[in-house]
Amino acid sequence: MDLVDIFPAYGVRIECGPLTLRALRESDVPRICELVADGIHAEGERPFLLTWNLGDNQPLGSLQHYYAQWAGFSADSWSLMLVVERDGVIVGVQDVMAKDFPIVRCAETGSWLGLSSQGRGTGTLMRQAVLAFAFDHLGAVEMRSAAWADNPRSHRVSEKCGYVDNGYRLGVREGVCVREDQFLVTPERFVRPPYELVVSGLEPFLAAIGVAGS
Repeated sequence: MDLVDIFPAYGVRIECGPLTLRALRESDVPRICELVADGIHAEGERPFLLTWNLGDNQPLGSLQHYYAQWAGFSADSWSLMLVVERDGVIVGVQDVMAKDFPIVRCAETGSWLGLSSQGRGTGTLMRQAVLAFAFDHLGAVEMRSAAWADNPRSHRVSEKCGYVDNGYRLGVREGVCVREDQFLVTPERFVRPPYELVVSGLEPFLAAIGVAGS
């Protein structure tokens, strides 16, 4: 028996042109933490809900977060954490999160990309890849995303993928109230990637999230 037999999410692999999105494993964490330390946004920017990537405790905090996501995985509430590789090199992480997915068929995405890999269309392509996976292989009927109002890069990626405005909510970032813009995309509006997806490990994952045979 292998780990993937116990935890089917580990077997998910999505190939999309120059990108491969594969399940994040414990052995990937050191390289991911190195990428974060090298920078994932410009100095002074605060694109994330929490400033998880700042401070001396970042590597341990990231590892603890990943352990919590793996431990809490269930059909009712799950997070699929995917390492993003471009031409075989790790460049970032793409997440898909859902609650009650077998019933609502809706999930949310989140991602980050190393500074040295930004500006090449990778952020858009990795979002397109995971959206195509969700719509075509998981049976999602809508996908959601959110970004602070002062995060134009994320807004542009959402626009390129076909998202539409879905309102906003107010949140607190480092003690300051900031608007968080909400976005929604459906299969009909989705702007597909220019490459076909090649997906591995699908059937066991479908069973793990309660939608096998759909």
